[in-house]
Amino acid sequence: MRDNRLIEVAWRPRREPLAPIGAAARGEAAARLARRLLEEDDDSLAGLKGVGGRGVLVILGAAERLPWVEGITYLGRDEQAPALLMPTALEPSAPTPLLERAFAARFPRLLPCAVLTGPAALVPVAEARAVAREALLKWLGRAA
Repeated sequence: MRDNRLIEVAWRPRREPLAPIGAAARGEAAARLARRLLEEDDDSLAGLKGVGGRGVLVILGAAERLPWVEGITYLGRDEQAPALLMPTALEPSAPTPLLERAFAARFPRLLPCAVLTGPAALVPVAEARAVAREALLKWLGRAA
C-alpha cells in the first residue's frame, strides 16, 4: 500500500548559496524578464535555454548570462538532489535527497524541475529549449 501522507516543507536561508544555473519569475516579474531578454541579441538568447507556462518563465544558463529583473529567483542545483533546481539562497527543512525522492515518487514526469516557493510550484525543465525571440513575443502576448 502506498503512503500518501504529505510532509510540510519550510524554506530557510541557506548558509552557502548554490551557484546559479537558472532563474525563475512569475506574474509581472516574468513579463519583466521576457522584456529584458528581448533586449538581448539573437546569439545571446540562443546561449540560454528556457521554458514557459501560464505566468511563469524559467531560464537556464551560465551564471554570468542570466539577467536580473526585480522579482526574479535564481536557481541552483544541490549535488545531493540533482533533479531539483532550487532557490540559490534558500534550503528546504527536509533533506534534499528525501525531497527529490518524494517528488520523483509523486510526480515522476515532472523531473527534472525547478522548485519554486511562495506559493509552492514545480516547473518541469526537461523540455527547455534555446530561447528564441519569437517564443518570447508569443509568451508575452499570452501573458498580457
